[in-house]
Amino acid sequence: MDELEIGMYKILEPRPHLRQLSSKQVEVKELDIVMVPGVGFDSNGGRTGMGKGYYDKCLQHARPDAMLTAVCFDCQIFDEIPVQEHDIYMDKVITESKVYNGIGRPDVA
Repeated sequence: MDELEIGMYKILEPRPHLRQLSSKQVEVKELDIVMVPGVGFDSNGGRTGMGKGYYDKCLQHARPDAMLTAVCFDCQIFDEIPVQEHDIYMDKVITESKVYNGIGRPDVA
């Protein structure tokens, strides 16, 4: 915990000087599972974030077999999240009461 500090939205994140160390960095293509944050989700795995597309750009580089998973509260589930062509769907959305199977990425078998 001594390597973390409170960042934007009071979320713990790595201290700035540690982010530059190659020993603390990992390529997204090396991950087997990615926990993806968001403001809202739907049962198809659609997600809305903070509107800058950071996670969608990053997730384009995830391996096809890497599980994209969102963990959120029931109150963050909506009937439908408007998505754009570049938006990436989650494979799973997990709330405190239900697990939704998202549609995931179209090129993943």
